[in-house]
Amino acid sequence: MNTNINPPAAAQVTRKTIRLEAEDGILNGTSVARTRAGYSGKGYVTGFDADGDKVTLTFPAQAGLYTVRLRYCSPDAEKGYDLIVNGFRFSGKFSPTRAAFAVHSAGKVGLKAGVNTLIIEKGWGYYDLDSIELAPVVGAPNLRKPPRKLADPRATPQARALFSFLLSQYGSKTLSGQYGKEEGEYVHSVSGKRPAIVGADFMEYSPSRRAFGSDGKNETEKAIQNAKDGCIITMSWHWNAPKDLLNKTYTGKDGKTVDARWYKGFYTNATTFDLQKALADPKSEDYRLILRDIDAIAVELKKFAHANVPVLWRPLHEAEGGWFWWGARGPQACIRLWHLMYDRLTNHHNLHNLIWVYSSGTKPEWYPGDASVDIVGIDAYPPDNGDPLSETWDTLLRRLDGKKLLALTEFGGVPDTEKMFRYGVRWSYFVTWSGRAKKSPKPEVASRYRQKTVMNRGDVHF
Repeated sequence: MNTNINPPAAAQVTRKTIRLEAEDGILNGTSVARTRAGYSGKGYVTGFDADGDKVTLTFPAQAGLYTVRLRYCSPDAEKGYDLIVNGFRFSGKFSPTRAAFAVHSAGKVGLKAGVNTLIIEKGWGYYDLDSIELAPVVGAPNLRKPPRKLADPRATPQARALFSFLLSQYGSKTLSGQYGKEEGEYVHSVSGKRPAIVGADFMEYSPSRRAFGSDGKNETEKAIQNAKDGCIITMSWHWNAPKDLLNKTYTGKDGKTVDARWYKGFYTNATTFDLQKALADPKSEDYRLILRDIDAIAVELKKFAHANVPVLWRPLHEAEGGWFWWGARGPQACIRLWHLMYDRLTNHHNLHNLIWVYSSGTKPEWYPGDASVDIVGIDAYPPDNGDPLSETWDTLLRRLDGKKLLALTEFGGVPDTEKMFRYGVRWSYFVTWSGRAKKSPKPEVASRYRQKTVMNRGDVHF
C-alpha cells in the first residue's frame, strides 16, 4: 500500500467518504445473497468458506489516509478476515452479530490518487459482507498522557524514574526493544544501533521445569548486567503449569501430533491443570503450588530489586488467546490469578521495583483493572511487518487514552514506526521476539532502527 503520498491540506478537506457495495465487486468463489434482512444495495456477498474465496473492488480516490468500516454479519462466532488494499495485506476479526448486520472498524489505510484496489479474502471464513466505507482521516487525534503515578504506591525511585521517562517520550518517540541480548547484538551489527529495551524470560525457573533438571542459565544475572550496561529490562514468564503435565506426545482432534512433553508445559494442550478449580479452594494443594511458583519467581525478582533495577514485568501474557493454561478457563480465573500475583509480589514479598505490564489482548472482559496495571500492551505477528496495526491501536485508545501507556510488547519483526506515526499509531515501545529480527531483511532492520521516530539505547536517560 502506498502511504508515502502526503496531499496538501486543501485536498484533505475536499476528500469525500467512499461507499462501496460488496456485491458490485468481482466475486471469486463467493456469491450474492438476499435472504438475510437489513442489507444495503442489491444484496450482500456470502460464501467465504474455501481458500481463495474473495471479493475484489476497484474505485477512484484522492490520496490520503482513510478509515475502513466493513458492514458484515457473523452469526455464530468471532471470525477472522483478510483485507488487501493496493497489495498491502492485513488481518482483523469480526465480532459475532447473531442474525444482524453490524459495522466493524478495520483501521486505517492509505489510498493513492487514481484507481485503488480493495480485496476481502476468506480469512477464517463463514461470514457475510454487505458494504465497505472509507472515510477520510483529517489529522491525528491528540494523544493524552496517563497520570504520572504507578499502581504500586510504594514504587521505588528507580521504577518511578523509568515510568516518568516513558511518559516523557510517549507520543513523540517509540523506544526500540529486542528479546535476547544476542539478538540485540545482531541488530547492532546490522544497524549500528542498540535496542533501548532488552527482554528475557523466567521460563526455566518454573518449579515444574526445575523438577526435570531445567537450568535457569543465569538469565536473571545476565539481565541485571544488561541493565548496568544501560538497557531497560522487560521480563516475561512462560509459566510451566504447577502440576499435571501430560509429558507425552499424542494425536490431536485434527489428526496432527501434539508435542505435550514437560518442556511444553505452559501450553493448554500440554497440561490438565485446572486454574479455576485451584483458585476456588485456597486450602488446596493446587492453590499452594500456585503460590510456590510465584514465590520462586519472587526470588529472581528480588535480585533485580537488590541491584536497584526496575523491571517492566509482563506476566500472564496472551491469556485471551487461550493457548496458555492461565487463559484456558476464561477471563475471570485469569483476572483472579493476576490479582493474586500482584498481591503476593507487592505486599507479601515487598517487591516495589516492578512496572506491571498487561499484554493479553484487546477484549475489556480480560482486563485486570487500572489498580494493578501500569502499561497495556499487545503482542502482534501480522502477515506484513509494515502493518501499522491501526485497528488494534484505535481499539485500545478508545478505552485507555489518558489512562494507561500503550506498548507493542511483543512483535514478529521490527515495526515501521514512521509509518505508524503517519497513521496516528504511537506505541510507547516495541520489543521484537527472539529470532524474528534475524528472519527479517537486513536493510529493513537497519532502516527501521534508524528512523527518527525510534529511540535507541544511547538516547535513554532516566
